[in-house]
Amino acid sequence: MDIAVTLAGLGQAFTYVIIGVFFIWLAKRVDDWRTKEFDDDTHIDDGNIAIGLRRAGLYLGIAIALSGAMGGSSNGFFLDVIQLLIDGLIITGFMFSSRFINDSFMLGHLNNDEECVKIFQQPDGSEVVGNTAVGMVEAGMYIATGFILNGSLSGTGGTFFQGIVSAILFFIVGQITLLLFGLFYELITPFNVRNEIKKNNLAAGIGLGGILMALGIILMASISGPFTGWGSDLAGFGIYAFFGIVMLLIFRIVIDRLLLPTTNIATEVKEDRNVAALIVVVSAINAVAIIIAFSM
Repeated sequence: MDIAVTLAGLGQAFTYVIIGVFFIWLAKRVDDWRTKEFDDDTHIDDGNIAIGLRRAGLYLGIAIALSGAMGGSSNGFFLDVIQLLIDGLIITGFMFSSRFINDSFMLGHLNNDEECVKIFQQPDGSEVVGNTAVGMVEAGMYIATGFILNGSLSGTGGTFFQGIVSAILFFIVGQITLLLFGLFYELITPFNVRNEIKKNNLAAGIGLGGILMALGIILMASISGPFTGWGSDLAGFGIYAFFGIVMLLIFRIVIDRLLLPTTNIATEVKEDRNVAALIVVVSAINAVAIIIAFSM
């Protein structure tokens, strides 16, 4: 082992970690400014799970996206740092764009900010602050976006400009895919997903947010790889994304039958609000998504 090379590598890794922490802090400051009508830190201190979930999803999404930007061939430490800083700014902008898309379209009948500080009465009569279902869906959207950006920023080949354009293009295509899938998910689900989320049904939020994360993993795999041309890259994305979505839906049914043999997801969500059951199911769906992604 070459000690000098090892120490240099550790120094570079430390620099990248500092950059990552900076962009997480920057995202916090931007979100604080964006929601200045209420204090997120105070809500988190008071145990508002909805705010905690959406912030956790934002931070994880940024880290996942940045890890993709760190991949690929090196152009030298200094240029790599400059490119990572540029990518970090792009990622931060895209994350808040995805939040706007989620607020306006995925849950278009709700104001996410208001829902996350709203007081809800639980079925047992107790009161809780914050719609945790909305927080979970927003977290899922952030994380899914992070995976999409990871794939679009991790490829090699092409110029720096092509890399930026590729990130923008696949962000747009990825967001459209997530939205269409979210709408399709509601169509094939035997209950009104949005109404359950509006009623602060965390199980429903876990179901939608979790499957969005799973789709994000698959979309990451369909995007990642060397740049070969806009036409071929988009065609490859479409083919792999379609295959992944079909596989995901098939195995969602299989998982429902295997892991919930005496009941089903619809009953556990709508009637029982069974958070534990949905955590198990969504974890299994994401596990399948990881296997699908690495098999493509």
